Amino acid sequence: MSNELSIYDKQLSLQLAGGNADLASQMLSMFLKDLPKLRQQANDALAKGDNESLFQHVHKVNGATRYCGVPAIEHAANSLELLIRGNSDEMENSLESALSTLNTEIDKLINLMGSQ
Repeated sequence: MSNELSIYDKQLSLQLAGGNADLASQMLSMFLKDLPKLRQQANDALAKGDNESLFQHVHKVNGATRYCGVPAIEHAANSLELLIRGNSDEMENSLESALSTLNTEIDKLINLMGSQ
């Protein structure tokens, strides 16, 4: 059995929406609509070395995951937030890697939802 987090957990999504399937669907749709822009903003902020802006954009992604049942993106965004706030000496290389992981998880969700 894999320890990999789910890209999308329909049961979790429904639970987060208080059992309201329409609300769960709406929350996921809004999240999917906003993801490309948020991802681009985060990538731009990293390229500019603007860690505060990077944190803000990743924080928006992370916050939105709390309503959508997307554990892999939630974990990746949370890890990136913690890394940004850690301010370690090797942070820049780690930030690139962590943002790449987040981008990969976002791509997986977009591809999964586009194929349904």
